[in-house]
Amino acid sequence: MTRFHDPRAAALAQQIDQTNAIGWEGACDMALQQHLAKAELSPVEAVLRFDMFRKRAQDTADKRQVIWAEQVSQGISGIEWYTVEYGGMALVLPRLCEELTLVPGDKEILMNSKSVALDFLAHWNTVFKLWRYNRETDERWLESRWSQFYTEYMSREWVEVWAEDEVYQILLRDGTFQDKPTFAINACCCWGNPQAIHRTTAYSNSGSSWFQWNNFTPWR
Repeated sequence: MTRFHDPRAAALAQQIDQTNAIGWEGACDMALQQHLAKAELSPVEAVLRFDMFRKRAQDTADKRQVIWAEQVSQGISGIEWYTVEYGGMALVLPRLCEELTLVPGDKEILMNSKSVALDFLAHWNTVFKLWRYNRETDERWLESRWSQFYTEYMSREWVEVWAEDEVYQILLRDGTFQDKPTFAINACCCWGNPQAIHRTTAYSNSGSSWFQWNNFTPWR
């Protein structure tokens, strides 16, 4: 469940959704047409089709910029509030809506809500194993401790949290299936530009440290 910090943001986010959908569908149609006609296209025609594809993508980006400019000029917050529920516990945290951009004051909302997640995560730390993701190691996931998470938490600006609660079937040796539940609480300690934290090219000015509490050994 999510709600916008500023109710006016809903209409802008919907406009961005529609702009992206129209642009994506048009680009896909063009790419498909080019694929079907590939054997019949001359080099010049292939270049022209690529230029059309690129122009469609640029037009979509330009339309998004216009909507974002309107958002900033009207001071409409790009923050949405989302609810994380797990095991009978719930917390509400802010994040930057994917469709929108930042306006002055938005990052402060993220930072001021940082402490909300701590008790929730501390509770599940007593139940599950704790791991930290490290893309620079072959193992990727390394066992961690609460003290390591807390140090990272204190040195970063805000936290994003999400829960996973799934049941999937595994095939046993006797040919039967067994339900295997997997439970996980994820937390990213974030810093820098909220629009860039998931881009590896933005590191180290912006980024996030990913921790996971779970009842299984994470994939490698």
